[in-house]
Amino acid sequence: MKDFRYHVVSLVAVFLALAVGVVLGSGPMRDAFTGSLTEQVDALEDDLAQAQADVAAAEAQTGTARQYADESAPTMLAGALLGTPVATIGVAGPSDSAQAGVRDRLVQAGATVNAELTIEPVWTDPSQSAFRSSLASTIAPNVVGVDDATSTPTVLAHALAQALMPGVYPTGFDESALSDTDFPDAENAPDRSALLMDLLTEAGLVSGVATGPVQAYALVSGTGSEDEATRAEDAGVYAALATTFAEYTGGVVVASGVDATGDLPSAVLNSPDASAAVATVVEGTEFYGQISVPLALADALAGSVGHYGPGEGRTLVPPRAG
Repeated sequence: MKDFRYHVVSLVAVFLALAVGVVLGSGPMRDAFTGSLTEQVDALEDDLAQAQADVAAAEAQTGTARQYADESAPTMLAGALLGTPVATIGVAGPSDSAQAGVRDRLVQAGATVNAELTIEPVWTDPSQSAFRSSLASTIAPNVVGVDDATSTPTVLAHALAQALMPGVYPTGFDESALSDTDFPDAENAPDRSALLMDLLTEAGLVSGVATGPVQAYALVSGTGSEDEATRAEDAGVYAALATTFAEYTGGVVVASGVDATGDLPSAVLNSPDASAAVATVVEGTEFYGQISVPLALADALAGSVGHYGPGEGRTLVPPRAG
């Protein structure tokens, strides 16, 4: 009897469950459940359609803005750097598109890009410090403005500047200083410059092509190391390099991407000497900011070093020099 009653109860439970299911599936409760779900689906579809429309509108606005920038750039940049021979120097691993974009805007401003170089990781790699020190000792006798007490990074920076600027000397020196080099005659300045460039490239510190002397520099900076401490340390070396260039010309500008802790513009601004001599353009490697790089460089050549781009303490767009 006990087993029979147990089966009866089980069967009754099954039939009750079926009955409840029928009621829920065919009655008003079904409409309540499915109606609510349908409303939610409709709302989500509306949200998706609006989001897609917003994306399409944003893409259209971006396309229009880029077209406007491309079409207005020739007027904004026309003649700003007319006839100025410039070197573009990649540091901290910039993308090819960033370097190409900056170069194209410099050319659009009338500049002649006589050198397109990259500072290789060997320049800052801690494991290569002994190698760099040995190279600096080898190069130093043919570098004007350095001596035995000059630090290795400074010797190398002056060597690169003099490799790119034959016949130009750092602050406080002139051609009389050539008497201590292997090229005492001023007319042999191109030979000394070629030797310095060969030594730097063969050592793997610098790569790229230099086809003639330059009068100004555009340093195009990548994001650098993911480690903030390493990035900041490297940026300090590059800021010192840019400051050394500024001993030879007033035209030195640094173009970077978006703000990042320890980046090159930060290193420049954190150094009184660098910030007074080297212009910076934050987001200067981005599409719109690339237009600001030639303007900032022209302004620096005219004697006004500024710091540009979005963010506190900066001017968004450089003025047109002259």
